[in-house]
Amino acid sequence: MTTPNNAASAHANLELTDAGVKLVSLTFGINLYTNQSFYGQPQQVLETFDLFLRHCPAQQLAFYATETMKEHKPVTRRALGMPGVWLAPGAAHKHYIALELKAAAGSQDAPTAKYEIWSADASLQANIVSMALPSDMASERPDEMLALVAQLADAFSFRSGLAGYSFECSRYDKEKSETHAWSHSMRHPGVDIVRIPFDAKAVGSEGIKGVNWLTLIDAGLLKELGGVKGIRQRLSAGIEIIECRHGVILKAGASPALGDVNRGDTLPLYREVYDLLAPWIALAADDAMAFRLGKDAIERTEAWFARFGA
Repeated sequence: MTTPNNAASAHANLELTDAGVKLVSLTFGINLYTNQSFYGQPQQVLETFDLFLRHCPAQQLAFYATETMKEHKPVTRRALGMPGVWLAPGAAHKHYIALELKAAAGSQDAPTAKYEIWSADASLQANIVSMALPSDMASERPDEMLALVAQLADAFSFRSGLAGYSFECSRYDKEKSETHAWSHSMRHPGVDIVRIPFDAKAVGSEGIKGVNWLTLIDAGLLKELGGVKGIRQRLSAGIEIIECRHGVILKAGASPALGDVNRGDTLPLYREVYDLLAPWIALAADDAMAFRLGKDAIERTEAWFARFGA
């Protein structure tokens, strides 16, 4: 059994620091995608922020950025209150609602924890609520993380969602950070790579980003798949189906896993969920912006989306 200290060491080895800047951090990520405008569910969006703050106190959030800012600045009380102001009754509608609040040692560092919202009103892109918490919370407190995701799934009208290990990349050196994240995620397929706002375009109105320890699908897609009974017949007993207010959570194993294809750990439970949702993941792959990888970026991006395939 992996001890907490060994787990922390393994997690640190997957991260990237260059010239004193943390370019890639490993986190427990929660990403919820919806077709609904945030203005149509303002209290639901604000409730996601409240739930996040129960696990990451506001004083830990050191830097923030909006869609108009070229670089992160120190968090202020005003920044923490932006979601509530933007979504208040009678507030003027913004074309973009975009805010990242992150815990990090420096303004250019990838976050160790964050709360982020992204919404482009009246577009075909998905609107996103994205969270990150320290990776040791996944390895040491999986039941607590499951409870958080279940609360979010009851509160927020998602279309799809993912929760599990995730790479957060610094936006200040995208090629170096995304190249590192891509390489390690291909070896450790249980690690998602979060790229906002590019994930909004990939998911769009019909796609699904991928699968993780917890994969969420809404009631509409659940119906297309034959309901709980239909998907139960297609998945092994190792995958738990948890019903929630807006759909179901597919739980692949007792706790999040990294996987390691070099050692034959291909995460078979994750692959089952991938096989179930492959047509919708293919839609996201078709619409995705390529990773900043230099040579063969398109082909390598396609390979990443299909990393749980045959």
